[in-house]
Amino acid sequence: MPRAPIGEPHGELRLDAVILEWARLWEHSGTLLGVEHQPHPDDRGHYHWLVRLRGEEKDVITLWLSLRQRTLHAETEVIPAPDNAHEAVYHFAMKKNAELREVHLALGPEDGVYLVAQVPINEVTLERLDELAGATLAYVDELFPTLMTLGHPALYRRRRRNAP
Repeated sequence: MPRAPIGEPHGELRLDAVILEWARLWEHSGTLLGVEHQPHPDDRGHYHWLVRLRGEEKDVITLWLSLRQRTLHAETEVIPAPDNAHEAVYHFAMKKNAELREVHLALGPEDGVYLVAQVPINEVTLERLDELAGATLAYVDELFPTLMTLGHPALYRRRRRNAP
């Protein structure tokens, strides 16, 4: 089974160009709130981008992109660690996990529920980045109300849509 290729020298410049072009295409959508780039690698040699998106159920969805040796790692926190009904939250998340495309649910730092993805470096294109951002938006807006209602009932009340 072939492995993902090791990133080429200055791969962060190519990825930055893809992310900036993607952001240009989304800039008038009202959904993209901003993109930030850390121009220097962290202590593990990873480069990072922070993409802020406007959600419907969750006001701001922060998508972290990290260029690693062989992959682009993407993650966003759906909810922090639940205060209540831990078993119900994780049961719901694991059942929903089987339906997800492009991303999957995982426990993140301090037991928060995260959407994560790994994209091989040579597959990071405008189209793939668009699919990843779109999946992130759709799934956070779908999952956030139920997970928050189960795990943080005192903090969350579902938004009521205005009737037409």
